[in-house]
Amino acid sequence: MSVKVMIARAQLGSALDIFIRDRDPIAVHALACGGSEIIEGLAEQADIPTLSTHILKTFPDTDYRKLKHLRNQFWNAIKHFYQRDGKTTRDDEALMAEFTDAANDAVLFMGWLDYLLLTKRLPVEAQVFQIWWYATNPKHMSPNADPTAWQSLFPGIENESRQEQKRRLRRAVEKWQKNREILRDPRTEPGALCARAAYPATTART
Repeated sequence: MSVKVMIARAQLGSALDIFIRDRDPIAVHALACGGSEIIEGLAEQADIPTLSTHILKTFPDTDYRKLKHLRNQFWNAIKHFYQRDGKTTRDDEALMAEFTDAANDAVLFMGWLDYLLLTKRLPVEAQVFQIWWYATNPKHMSPNADPTAWQSLFPGIENESRQEQKRRLRRAVEKWQKNREILRDPRTEPGALCARAAYPATTART
């Protein structure tokens, strides 16, 4: 695994871990956007179609700059203090007043999909999250798509409250993350979703 893939994987993994536990949505967004940008760049460099290229092929008149702006608007507000001139302070009060945890759904979905296209594998938690995203966003699916997979795992979830949707995501992850059949599948990436810190064997005492 290259350093850039490792960095993107760490950000996406930490973002999804926090998201599943229904914690800090701003931290989720910052990590997910950072990881997604790196993965998308790596996929483009390897000439692998990404979700963004799929959108552009499906809708050839799409303004790519506008597409990226929409994806990155909250991220820019989160990570930057100044405007592009490096002097003028950003005013993001109105924009961030519109920010909710739901803004993380699409960013996480795009990042993990591009990760799958690049590495051909996904952690169990990301697999469950993808199905959850399909189930909670049926309006974004093709009319010809077979809904059996997500409807069987998350029946009726699109009509639930956000809190209940997240609760069902957590329960599904807990149920499937130790499934031996899934873990043996070569398309499943082994290991923890969020890596633990690697401390040295001995530390200096003060």
